[in-house]
Amino acid sequence: MNNNDEILFDITKAVCFSGHRPHKLPGGGDPGDKRTVRIKYAIHRAVLRSINEGYYIFLSGLAEGIDLWASEEVIRMKETHPDIKLVAVKPMQNQGANFSPEGKRLLEHALENADYIVCTSEHYSKYCYTIRNKYMVDHSDRLIAFISKSSTRSGTNQTINYAKKIHKKTTVINVDHIVSDSCQLSLYY
Repeated sequence: MNNNDEILFDITKAVCFSGHRPHKLPGGGDPGDKRTVRIKYAIHRAVLRSINEGYYIFLSGLAEGIDLWASEEVIRMKETHPDIKLVAVKPMQNQGANFSPEGKRLLEHALENADYIVCTSEHYSKYCYTIRNKYMVDHSDRLIAFISKSSTRSGTNQTINYAKKIHKKTTVINVDHIVSDSCQLSLYY
């Protein structure tokens, strides 16, 4: 693990993730809920497709929900794709202090397995998450965002808008659709 704010990597080979916290997602993040299982499978497909398209750097903002689930998937994929890298982007030094026990476990696992750790702000401020999100988009070729239409005002939506504004490749996956019983996940990834 390299804990250095000035890491260098090929941005054209980097993907960042954004998405809602568990309480804003169908299934509420319950690992036994089929909606959560489908969301995690869609993350798996997104990581795998990205690898197959030549991306090998994955940035995670380390928030509970989509960010940490994406981190877990990248860590799992390292077993069969040892060249991929996980960049853990902390919005502040004490990231995770108010996480659930499961969130703290996933955060610790992500930090232990990250190839690089970047911290974009020393302390909490009302802008620290925005600074983190912009860092991730600025240091990536593509944003993959998982959203729920029921959460229209969110950091994820702000991140999507920023990525589009600066002309980054942006894939938006509506979790409300992928959790429906009629959805074929292969349509999404």
